Amino acid sequence: MSKSLVDTRKVAIIAVFASMVTAFRVAKNLVTAVQFINLPLSLAFTASLIFGGEIGFAVGFLGYLLSDLLIYPGPWTVVNSIVAGALSYLLGVLPSSSRQRIIVFATTFLLCLLFDIVTSALLYIILGLEPARALIFGIVGLFLPVMGGYLLGVGPVTELSTAFLTTFLVEALKRIPTHLYSSPS
Repeated sequence: MSKSLVDTRKVAIIAVFASMVTAFRVAKNLVTAVQFINLPLSLAFTASLIFGGEIGFAVGFLGYLLSDLLIYPGPWTVVNSIVAGALSYLLGVLPSSSRQRIIVFATTFLLCLLFDIVTSALLYIILGLEPARALIFGIVGLFLPVMGGYLLGVGPVTELSTAFLTTFLVEALKRIPTHLYSSPS
């Protein structure tokens, strides 16, 4: 098989997943700013677990970048894009033995938690807080309203729902015959 066909498939997979991330994120923000499930991160994690870390990075990075450019770009655009891409890549390079349902669930829960803490803390640093205080606000903000927030416990709800969705999507996609999306040997 020619190298260009394999590259074309990768580009197509990235384009489809990044488009879904962008579309769902923009649609959600047209309705509400409240988030109880991180669908964009779930799709990036799913792409990474099914197709590998490079594709996961591209989906996470491009999905957040493009959707932020359509919603409202700012310093969070760079932060969210890089962190979503990096965590998606990390998930995609884990050993295949870690692809059991419970491990996928636990890993995506922890990475989503890490995404929320790291992106919040980095944005607080950009806004002028010293790093230790920014990290504390990033963690506390998952459970209590801080820095203008108003919801209680939204962090754990988001992490749980995102982990459930990712696990469901990965299990569903694993049932699709691989010849439909992988290159023939």
